[in-house]
Amino acid sequence: MPRKYNAKQKEDLLSPDRAKTLDTHRVMSFLPLMVYQDVADVGCGPGYFSIPLAKFLFDGQVLALDIHKQMLQAVEVAADKLNLSNITTIQSSEAKLRLNKDSVDGALLSLILSDTGTPEKLLKDTKNVIRNGGWMAIIEWKTYGLQGGPNKTGFTGENQFKSMALKTGFRFTGRYHVSESHYMLVFST
Repeated sequence: MPRKYNAKQKEDLLSPDRAKTLDTHRVMSFLPLMVYQDVADVGCGPGYFSIPLAKFLFDGQVLALDIHKQMLQAVEVAADKLNLSNITTIQSSEAKLRLNKDSVDGALLSLILSDTGTPEKLLKDTKNVIRNGGWMAIIEWKTYGLQGGPNKTGFTGENQFKSMALKTGFRFTGRYHVSESHYMLVFST
């Protein structure tokens, strides 16, 4: 059974301890980002990646998507505090992104595929919204049983996610070690 973060966990998702285990700057250094891009942060939670992305994409836009309205409100509050006007929050459903076809240059899916019951459908929808020549990055757990991660019965391995993305039509461009607990797969369209 997939796990779902809820609004009560937003403080955990923004805690300084999380930055010790999943550094946003390290992750972003591996992404093919350009300051003018429009990037979807799929399953953005309270904005752990949305805020740093918006700071970097000063000539672009971050589309922060989540199924929880409270998480999106947390993104809006954080963006307002920092005077960031290039973040748009969008409430999505688990398997349907509410974005137009070819509307973004890139998409970040951080710890979201392991939390959905339909990862293939989410990958297909993600591929649909990324412009030709764009990119997608998947951050996931290296193994099960890690603190905050999936248990054995809910675990999908790296090779399975890679295979799903390739079947969807993405081209694999690289794998990165982003923390002791997490890997990142980057794909192009």
